[in-house]
Amino acid sequence: MTGLLDTRARATAEAMIAKFGKAMTLRRATVGTYDAAQGTAAEVPTDYPIVGVVAQPSPAMFQAGLAVEGDITVLIAAKATSLVPVPGDELIIDSVTWQAVSVRSMFSGELVATYEVMARG
Repeated sequence: MTGLLDTRARATAEAMIAKFGKAMTLRRATVGTYDAAQGTAAEVPTDYPIVGVVAQPSPAMFQAGLAVEGDITVLIAAKATSLVPVPGDELIIDSVTWQAVSVRSMFSGELVATYEVMARG
């Protein structure tokens, strides 16, 4: 059952990220139609416009070996998108493509308020 915290926290996350975030593109590749003659199925990329807050990983992430030099974290409001980021997705920020290596869901109760994506360029 969702509660008041879900409603308020998700709305606050959405408003703050929209205000202080940066426009970017989340690209997800899906498998296209199988070509029997070639024995392959091409990947078909789909782009989704999103807004996220870009930051550097915390020192703890580096110490634990979860981040390497040059990685970034991107905070995305869950309420602002119906798409759940997954490892393997790409984030295109200022014409630079970053590969999502991990995604952490942060809950506000029963619902996800934000997604924290660790990305590598």
